[in-house]
Amino acid sequence: MKKESPDPFRKAVQIVHSMPLGDLTAVQRKMSNNWLKKANSTEPDADGYWSIRIDEMSDDIGFNSKNRKYLKDAARALQRIVFAWDVVAPEAKRAKWISSVLYPDVEITADTIRFRLSEPLKPYVRNPDVYALIDETVVRKYRRLASIGIYEHCVRFEKVGTTTTVPWQKFRDIVLGESATRKTYEQYKVFKAKILNPSIAEINAEGAINIVLRETKAGKSVEGVFFKVAKGRQYADAAGLDENETSLVAQMVKLGVLSSEAKRLLKDYSPKVIQATLAYTNERKTSKKSEKLENPPAYFRMALQRKWAINGEAVEDVEPKGAEPPPSSGKPNLSALYRTNQIAKAEAYFKVLDADDQQDLIAKYNEQQITPALRLKTKATKPSEAAFFQWLMKDLWGEPNAEDLLEYAQTLLSKI
Repeated sequence: MKKESPDPFRKAVQIVHSMPLGDLTAVQRKMSNNWLKKANSTEPDADGYWSIRIDEMSDDIGFNSKNRKYLKDAARALQRIVFAWDVVAPEAKRAKWISSVLYPDVEITADTIRFRLSEPLKPYVRNPDVYALIDETVVRKYRRLASIGIYEHCVRFEKVGTTTTVPWQKFRDIVLGESATRKTYEQYKVFKAKILNPSIAEINAEGAINIVLRETKAGKSVEGVFFKVAKGRQYADAAGLDENETSLVAQMVKLGVLSSEAKRLLKDYSPKVIQATLAYTNERKTSKKSEKLENPPAYFRMALQRKWAINGEAVEDVEPKGAEPPPSSGKPNLSALYRTNQIAKAEAYFKVLDADDQQDLIAKYNEQQITPALRLKTKATKPSEAAFFQWLMKDLWGEPNAEDLLEYAQTLLSKI
């Protein structure tokens, strides 16, 4: 992949809507996200610590300097910062705990940082019920501390379109911290000119989301702020759908097809064919006479491609019986050729998906990948890329059966 891959993690809203009770830098906020992602996706050691290499963390957060002392000092300072949690929620709905440090124990060696999470917060970090999907690839591009906080506050509301309204003084303290720095921004007009406007410009220029500031007033005085939130310019979908097409997309997504793929299928097949294939697949899915359908979206794609709903015939996705004979010297292995072709198709499929759908696939792949070195990160390695696309091929189309190989052989022969 030539461009950076999305690198999302689930960040509990109690932490997204927290207020640092002290000075917090942009590097420390990125560092904290990196640690939270580590704790969200991996298991701690026997002592309850998570470990992360400093060089890997530097790459993940976009810290290009070789000044490791600065990073270590920032980590030690992060350990001492107290956060007030979930400050946007009404007090009656907040958790019993009000404020605490997030990382009570931090150990730093020459190459590694080890940390433990606050016990009351650990369940929220590990398995959040309500969360914002934070993309570390996006966050690492921001240079302003406030941009990170505003992005995290807004991205949770992308599908809703509008954030909740927050008193502007509280919002100031969420994005800047309740520290001496806030005294510079006692007036809203100064806070808006020096913090909000430049940060909004940075967020919109990056392009993951697009936000517009809105204000609530009492007379002429601004009391609260909220944001209109939409997909950014680089992810905007220009194709308009009518009511029937929107319904078909929803049905395909419910089946397990990604949203951007579903929209593309509407361009390749008529709504009538897609509707018939959906009905055909759902009937097969609920049939008690056949084996359980393990991969409904893969079956749907195959049924659509081979027009099973129209022809009324289907060959079940069954593995060819018996082991394949080893390839003879000088003769191509049909199965290997087929897989190579399908992997190339999987790569092409992935590249045209929306960024959100790419994020979902990467998260799904990383969750099942037990080998850490093969998980897809911001800077993908060749082995992790190869493993990802092999997995994606199987996820999209399943294992090839005898009919798949026969059809592919016929395709090859037709080109001779």
